[in-house]
Amino acid sequence: MTQKIITRFAPSPTGYVHIGSLRTVLYNYLFAKKNDGKFMLRVEDTDQSRYVEGSIENMLFVLASVWLIPDEWPNNPWEKWPYFQSQRLEIYQKYIAELIKNDKAYYCFCSSERLDELRNEQQELNLPTKYDQRCRYLTKEEIAQKLEAKLPYTIRLKVPKNEVIVFDDMIRGKIEIHTKDIDDQVLMKSDGFPTYHFANVVDDYLMEVTHVIRGEEWVPSTPKHILIYNAFWWTPPLFAHLPLLLGKDKKKLSKRTWDVSVESYLEKWYIVEALINYIALLGWNPKTTEEFFTIDELITRFDIVNVHKAWAVFDTERLDWFSGKYIASMDNEELFSKLLKYLNKYDESFYEKITQNEEYAKKILTELKGRMRRFDEFKEFSKFFYEEPNVRQDLLINEKMKIENFDIVKKWLQLARDILGAKDKKLTSPEEIKNTFIEAIQESWMKNGQVLWPLRVALSWEEFSPWALELIYLLGKEKSIQRIEKILNTLQ
Repeated sequence: MTQKIITRFAPSPTGYVHIGSLRTVLYNYLFAKKNDGKFMLRVEDTDQSRYVEGSIENMLFVLASVWLIPDEWPNNPWEKWPYFQSQRLEIYQKYIAELIKNDKAYYCFCSSERLDELRNEQQELNLPTKYDQRCRYLTKEEIAQKLEAKLPYTIRLKVPKNEVIVFDDMIRGKIEIHTKDIDDQVLMKSDGFPTYHFANVVDDYLMEVTHVIRGEEWVPSTPKHILIYNAFWWTPPLFAHLPLLLGKDKKKLSKRTWDVSVESYLEKWYIVEALINYIALLGWNPKTTEEFFTIDELITRFDIVNVHKAWAVFDTERLDWFSGKYIASMDNEELFSKLLKYLNKYDESFYEKITQNEEYAKKILTELKGRMRRFDEFKEFSKFFYEEPNVRQDLLINEKMKIENFDIVKKWLQLARDILGAKDKKLTSPEEIKNTFIEAIQESWMKNGQVLWPLRVALSWEEFSPWALELIYLLGKEKSIQRIEKILNTLQ
């Protein structure tokens, strides 16, 4: 019987979900689902000093927001395990005792002061910083005496001598490391908590994880993990180490220089489908010229062997492009529904404002969606539809269009007002507004821009906004006339 494929994401609760972690989650999720397997989330919280309150809840919120729901996770209704490592201490104590009994690990009574001195000496001599194995060769009597004296201790792995650790990385191929280059790592700390490496291996084994897909920074740790598997005579999982994500400057993404929190992209309300689509392509080649994939299509097409070894560049401009394409192609009703969910969570005051007249808001969204890349831009692009504009006379003058003084501005605004005020014109459709204005401008022997530039500014008082005739359609005749009159009054 073939073993069911199980992947996992095992973060520490130390803050926000990094954009690189999102890619790791996504690849684990896609690989598991592609192979009819299971994807789980567990929390590696053995380092309690780094715990950040609320980070677990935030993590689960982020994964739910991007639709990457684990099959098993902490505090789920059908919980199979304790998924917090801090709740599994008895398990680790049981397995560390087994290693001690089988002479695969040993007590280390060296103080932190001695270890610091040893490290400094090695650094001064340009030697690798490794434990010198002083406690590895203590006799049973010496160990018993020190335990009887209640001396603090750690427990270290007894790394075999003169062996070569070999493993086949699903992305990078064959990797070999000699045990002479591997330290006798600490497995259990003096406070009784396991180290990351030990707890990681025990949990992966007990939870029957078959494939460990993680970032390339863990490549040097993999031989340490394999040694722990070997010490128990356990079969290690298969490993795949993902390339780094870099910024456009080809430097590692960092909090200081880049916006790397996934939640910050949710707050800007990138279309989730676009975010997942873009992240999937950062380092993975779908072997096609297609660029747009649903999550189901990604599951069908994903193959871990097509992940690149080289780093990938996370480019927000490219993400903007993806998100803009998704917005432009989305059904108007579905798009408006998503917009309301966004505003209800991130901007309640604006949400209340647009829900007072949803048909008006839908009409605005329909006109603006071709320009939008993110939902936070809707408020930016539409604020002049909901607020009375502040007068900026400097924008009215445009010498390139031969609008050189306010007398010319008044002349063409008056023409626009008269067109709008004509009783024989309903001007209820974009086509009717366009035809009426173009015809009137041609009859006045003027160029379109000479009339439409001051008209657009009068309606929006923004340097950049939709076209003047689009604004008339969205604002309606009455409000458009009011704004033109307001500007004309300031120019008297």
